[in-house]
Amino acid sequence: MTAPPPRRPRRWIVFFVVLAVLSVAAIVTNLVYNLSIQLRPEQLADAQRRWRDNAPADYDLEYLVEVTREAETEPDKSAYLVKVRGGRVVLVVDNDTVVYLEPSLAVVAGPAPLSVSSEDPGRYGVAALFEQIETALRQDETTGRRNFATAKFDAKDGHPFHYVRRVRGTKDRVEWNVKLTRVE
Repeated sequence: MTAPPPRRPRRWIVFFVVLAVLSVAAIVTNLVYNLSIQLRPEQLADAQRRWRDNAPADYDLEYLVEVTREAETEPDKSAYLVKVRGGRVVLVVDNDTVVYLEPSLAVVAGPAPLSVSSEDPGRYGVAALFEQIETALRQDETTGRRNFATAKFDAKDGHPFHYVRRVRGTKDRVEWNVKLTRVE
């Protein structure tokens, strides 16, 4: 009678099972995290409510907008300075070019700013930023696409200070970095 051959340890199976479990855990963790930071309409509504309740009448807004499109290799960057006084936009500067100056200030500023374009001041300021975010969320909802969008809002007054939106399946991406300074 011959003895059965000795059994080889199968520790390598344990190694690959552990490796598979850790891989699945890493994927699930990443997915859960990305879904948790997605911007939800109720977060936007809460920030807008805080802005309505606590918005300063006078503030300066500086923000950098970086837009990357599918066909472009380099992102398009714009730096804006928006001055709001008494709740109204009085000055908009886009990349060191004055694009809007309230007419009453244009008279005081002299002849050079009189060549300023008649840009709609309603396109600038915190209310306009909220409107752009809301439009993007509605657009995603109507098209049925789940694009990546995240925003961070100020805890006190609710203004957005960071926003990112990336269109799924493309390289289209928009990012804002916003700094609001209250004017006393």
